[in-house]
Amino acid sequence: MRATVVVLGVLSLVPIVRGQSALDGAQQLESRGEGARAALVLRQAAAHANASPSELQAYAEFLDRHGNPGARAAYERLLAALAEPGGAGTRLAVTRRLVLLSLEAGDRTAASGYLARYRQAGGKEWAQASFERPVAPSEQQQTIEIPGPLNSFRRMAAVSQDVKEDDLILAVARSVIINGYRAGGRKEGLEPTEYLKLLTRYISQARELDKLAGPEKQIRVENCDSPQAADLLRTLGYRMRGGCGSEVVLETVNATRGFLTIDSGFPLAELEQSLRTNRPFVYDYRPTRAPILYNAAYWQTSRDQQGGEFIDVLISDPSLCRFYLAMAKPDPATAEELRKNIPAPRLRAFAHVVDFFGSMFEIRDGRAIVPGDARSARMWEELAGAPPSQGARFFEHLISRDDGWLASYFDALTRSDGPVRDYLTEPDRMKRFYSAIRGRITSPGPARPVFQANTDMLLLMARLRLEPGGKPHVPGGIEPWKGRFVGRQLGRYGIRLSRPVTAWKEPDDVLEALFALCRKSVENEPLRIFLALSDIDRGRTQPLAAATVNRLALDYDNYGSQYPIFAEAPALDEKTILRFLDTAAQIDRIGDPERRADVVGTFQSLVGIWQILCRQGAIAEKEADASLSDILTAFATVRNARDTFHAGRSGVELLLKAAQARPGASAQSRLLDLLGGLADPEEAEAHGEVVAGMAGYFDAQRLVSLDLLFGMADHLDALARGEKPDSALVARLVSKIAEVESPRA
Repeated sequence: MRATVVVLGVLSLVPIVRGQSALDGAQQLESRGEGARAALVLRQAAAHANASPSELQAYAEFLDRHGNPGARAAYERLLAALAEPGGAGTRLAVTRRLVLLSLEAGDRTAASGYLARYRQAGGKEWAQASFERPVAPSEQQQTIEIPGPLNSFRRMAAVSQDVKEDDLILAVARSVIINGYRAGGRKEGLEPTEYLKLLTRYISQARELDKLAGPEKQIRVENCDSPQAADLLRTLGYRMRGGCGSEVVLETVNATRGFLTIDSGFPLAELEQSLRTNRPFVYDYRPTRAPILYNAAYWQTSRDQQGGEFIDVLISDPSLCRFYLAMAKPDPATAEELRKNIPAPRLRAFAHVVDFFGSMFEIRDGRAIVPGDARSARMWEELAGAPPSQGARFFEHLISRDDGWLASYFDALTRSDGPVRDYLTEPDRMKRFYSAIRGRITSPGPARPVFQANTDMLLLMARLRLEPGGKPHVPGGIEPWKGRFVGRQLGRYGIRLSRPVTAWKEPDDVLEALFALCRKSVENEPLRIFLALSDIDRGRTQPLAAATVNRLALDYDNYGSQYPIFAEAPALDEKTILRFLDTAAQIDRIGDPERRADVVGTFQSLVGIWQILCRQGAIAEKEADASLSDILTAFATVRNARDTFHAGRSGVELLLKAAQARPGASAQSRLLDLLGGLADPEEAEAHGEVVAGMAGYFDAQRLVSLDLLFGMADHLDALARGEKPDSALVARLVSKIAEVESPRA
């Protein structure tokens, strides 16, 4: 009996051991940068019928981290597997995440269901939230009629088949804004593009066909001699050549109409076959009914309503398209509040601002939801000129202030979260930073270009890091940054600050200057430097010293594209970083362009491979600094082509040694083996396929292998010592070089 109990106990531990092993293995694979293999391990573990909640949770969180659409389904399976008596904390976290994922997917119904389960699990957030779409009054639920079948209109309007019918007019409005108009050459204003001309002609032709379809909405041609055949062919831009019967051929008489017929997908081949066989041709030509926001009268002025159908008015007016698109950005409840309380002409005047920033507007119970909540409400009232308690009026003032700069600031702050948002929404700080963003001249605003111009502001807030004391982290302290703005530099950037640069004492002083640069798409180098150095400092146990920050800032123009290397390897010593800059500067001073290109290519390729091996974990973190330092040493004395080759060869050997590559194999195969990722014995076959694929790409480019190059170098040294030549080795090299094709003019 006791033996049976022991056996059953051991067997019950098997799934736990198996699951823990899979989770540990997946974690190691992901840390080495082998995400695809980690996903496979987790998927196989979660696919078992008796998969544990920890396995399901690990798989769901992995998909969530990597933005995989399957994360929702994985979380739903995890939620179903959680036992009612236990796992309360996990159930709370899972239901909360499902609420957010459902909202991201636009599934408000599912979000409402998960919100109810989140509250049942004890969740306290979103106490007043309701994700159900408000039931709109009947006068708001209208459709418009578009002549012709839906698929034909989609083709001519360049609307994807994946777009739902409810979003059809939104997609058309977006296409018209992006593709419908261009600046006139010699004329002022905008002129229609060929895309819009074709769409307009198609709608006109579709109306003619709709008349031929009659009340039954069917185009019917009884036989070849019927008058309906002649009318239909005339509208389509074709005519019959030859007599009725097998000799009938349709030929184009109006190229414009004929093109529209073919491009819109009209079944011309079926019509021709029916005429040849003298059989009836029947084609369903019902118009498309497309839902619109609110009703047509809301979007059209009295003059517009006299100008024709809604679809004609819409595509002929890009400002109306922008207005229509803008009102779809806020959630339905907020959009309804704006519609009811702000006159349509005024909203239309600021449609470009609402289009870019309206997705973050939110009105609940008549109040505007603002970043900072009650603490910053009075400051928002001061900045906008209306209190958040007057929801729609607050947003009316917000979109009309400073050509959209205040709305862009609101948008960026709303997207921030956690301690950074608390820090940035302190009232006095809010006002100070906004004054810097606004500047002396507000036009052009951030919503004027084709793409919104507050992306740098979003990046600055997203990458801002607070120190334990609550103050923002400024790489190197304040002193290195004074030199970037003092004297003529400040005038060069054209920004206005509340405090002289020489009087800077707090991190807020630096951030004020950086926020002022957020409105500049060019000549904002200090902001770029700050973002790059913040990324480098983020993972380091010891922040960069002021002298190192100053050197990195000075060399940013030349080597800023290399700084992500330092951010990926936080274990790098500052001396190694400075040596990297010195080595790069030394290589740049090589006078001969061809030799400089060879040295740069060799050096950059070695550093790139080092970066990959560090990312995959092949080079341990404790070895990262020493291995890069040794590569830099190899290039410190490069003077000629021979030195370049030896530096490259020694760099390969250093990388193989640092990564502890398997002994006995050639340098080429060992390097490809490392680039293929660290393989577990159980996955040797998959790893072999990856390496074989990489070797195939290498051979397809007719590249000379490292083994052949290194062998030839050793052979030349042997010849210098008086040894006999190896004709087979030379023939192999000559044959390989002969395969290389010279570039053709």
